[in-house]
Amino acid sequence: MTAERILIVEDDVRLAEALASELGLAYDTVVVHTGRDALFRAETEPFELILLDLNLPDIDGIEVAAQLQEGSADIVMLTARSDVSSRVRGLYAGAADYLSKPFEMQELLARVYARLRTRARAGVLAWGPIALSVRDRSCLVNGEALELSAHEHELLSTMLASQGRVFSKTDLEDRLYAGRLPASNAVEALISRLRKKLAKVGVDDVIVTVRGLGYVVREDGT
Repeated sequence: MTAERILIVEDDVRLAEALASELGLAYDTVVVHTGRDALFRAETEPFELILLDLNLPDIDGIEVAAQLQEGSADIVMLTARSDVSSRVRGLYAGAADYLSKPFEMQELLARVYARLRTRARAGVLAWGPIALSVRDRSCLVNGEALELSAHEHELLSTMLASQGRVFSKTDLEDRLYAGRLPASNAVEALISRLRKKLAKVGVDDVIVTVRGLGYVVREDGT
């Protein structure tokens, strides 16, 4: 079984190393020290959980959380800020939980385990012969593995989770690119690549174009 991936966003190098050392015993960890690096890694790689320090040297952690909230990873804030308003703002910005500094490592490990266990309960998104795992980012078609990029998986999981809903191009840009402005044809190109991959394994018409409105996955694989 593939280990869950955790992105550690912490500008205190010693603390980041300690977190990576402890969490690395059970999970696949990546460490960055700035908000910009966090946004880049989260956009280009799949993660199940993001540990996010609010006091970053370049971008306020709450703004980072706001930009990451449309992604599939859960966010746990790490904050030395004592005021309640900062924690509340972080939760509204998309964080699932927070932990005040200084904290005990055992409590952090327990919080991480609890968040990932909750994600695992979300199970698998299904459509016809497609089974898409949110937990380990895998995709099976008729029981056979289909390799998807991070953005392809994110797009398919977004639409499978809301079957019957029509997503506009802007809706998908906001979810997939975390507030950044992608190329004008980025969504169309992504959908085209995903359709081709699915067609090669015998699955057509998963993502349907609704003229003038956007894209939809019809319910129940019909």
